Amino acid sequence: MNRHRDMVANLRTKVNQMASTLNMSNFANRDSLLGPEIKPADAMHRTEGLDNHGIVGLQWQIMKEQDEGLEKLEETVTSTKHIALAVNEELDLHIRLIDDLDQHVDVTDSRLRIAEGNMWLNDNIGVVPKNSWAIDPFGYSATMAYLSAVWVSRTCLFRGLIMR
Repeated sequence: MNRHRDMVANLRTKVNQMASTLNMSNFANRDSLLGPEIKPADAMHRTEGLDNHGIVGLQWQIMKEQDEGLEKLEETVTSTKHIALAVNEELDLHIRLIDDLDQHVDVTDSRLRIAEGNMWLNDNIGVVPKNSWAIDPFGYSATMAYLSAVWVSRTCLFRGLIMR
């Protein structure tokens, strides 16, 4: 389970790194999308020598440029939204795959422990188990058998096999 959490944390870190990289490139592309920033002094120079009709025409032109910039921004935001949704779907799929893999690894690990216990019993005691082994005294958990060791005296070690 900790491995699963670590994998998810790593994926989140990678997503955050990608997002920060995307943000950095967005700042670099800002001027190409919206045009260079016009300072107030430049705006004053644009209106020099214009009468009222010229200023109104300039305002219409500026509003048209702003509308075009907003349309480009809308396209960019929509595209980014679609990319984010696709990445989210991909992450959800990866999380489901990791969960399934984690479950299969746990089942395989349990089976391997049972097989190792059975092999040890066969090699060392000469007993081939006929059923699954259990750690609990009532035999409800299907886990590997274990040996108990108790000191009976200073020179003797009693070994008993707990099985169901």
